[in-house]
Amino acid sequence: MRLNTKIKAFTLTEVMVVIVLSAIVAGLAFSILGIVQKNMQGIAGNYEYRSQLQSLEVALTIDINKHTTAQWSEVDNQLILSSPIAEKKYTFSTDSIFSGDDKFLVTTKTKAFYFEGNEVQTGQIDAVKLTFDKTTELHRIFVFKHNDPTIHF
Repeated sequence: MRLNTKIKAFTLTEVMVVIVLSAIVAGLAFSILGIVQKNMQGIAGNYEYRSQLQSLEVALTIDINKHTTAQWSEVDNQLILSSPIAEKKYTFSTDSIFSGDDKFLVTTKTKAFYFEGNEVQTGQIDAVKLTFDKTTELHRIFVFKHNDPTIHF
């Protein structure tokens, strides 16, 4: 005698619907993952660029105040800092600034040099204002030298 019992199972249609829905969810997850990775790379690039700007600002501030004189040479595109015991040069190129072993990978948009409050094109300076590509005017570097008052006597 044969019993009429049904085996509880999923139909082929139900399994196919689950597989299709799973594939759609997995596709969306990979798309979102790609977008997140792209954004993270952009954030990492911005962070690296800002780190370069901050390192440049710190190095310029230390060096310009450590040396007794600062000269800008427009012909050589160099900032020359000197004291009786040492000399340091910052060479400005289109996409970076070199200083000895240091290389700052920043693109300079504008450079302005000042001496006693007046902008100068070449010669002795006591302040530097730099603006950069990929930044706003608010993100600029302004470094000045604390002048010795005895130079006016």
